[in-house]
Amino acid sequence: MRILRNVALVMALLVFAVGILGASVWRTSAQSVSENYSLEAVTEEEATESVPGQATEPVEEKFDYFEAYPSPPTYPGILPDHLLYPLKMIRDRILLFFTTDPFKKAELLLQFADKRIRASKALILDKGKIDSGITTLTKAEKYLERAIDQERIANQAGKDTAAFLEKLSYATRGHEKVMLEFEKKIPNTARPAYDSALQYSRTGYQRVMEKIGQ
Repeated sequence: MRILRNVALVMALLVFAVGILGASVWRTSAQSVSENYSLEAVTEEEATESVPGQATEPVEEKFDYFEAYPSPPTYPGILPDHLLYPLKMIRDRILLFFTTDPFKKAELLLQFADKRIRASKALILDKGKIDSGITTLTKAEKYLERAIDQERIANQAGKDTAAFLEKLSYATRGHEKVMLEFEKKIPNTARPAYDSALQYSRTGYQRVMEKIGQ
């Protein structure tokens, strides 16, 4: 009887996990991340240069990117230190695998980047989990870089990506602003990884602005 109860418990947990994954995939695929906003553009001259190992002044934004372009949910939801987080990663990979349109994939990648940058902030500032936060931060900026790459592919395929390019310019600056909020919490041992992630954002901003200026 004990064996049967254990088997039933395992099966129930599996059904619960699959249910969460399926609902999460459906909800994320149904969300739209292509809202248009008319906002004042940030000029390239306003970008600051990073000096590894030294604190930099916070980026002064004319608006809050994460309020203007909310990536649902507002809070990052399940964080990487949660038991069910692997299911979230599986969901994201499934969505990316089945999203073949380059423009929709760019939107999806940006959504993942936005969620992870906020998750890294929650891990570092709220929970003091520096290592996990830095790992999540690095993933966020790599997703952001891939979103920029996918925009180029979509544009070459004939898609009108002008509005999305503008959004990317705000996103790269928004990510930088978030990183600078917890810069002083980063110990010297984690500084190289932090500086690398910060440079991802700033290089991405330069790439986007060069494209907009063409």
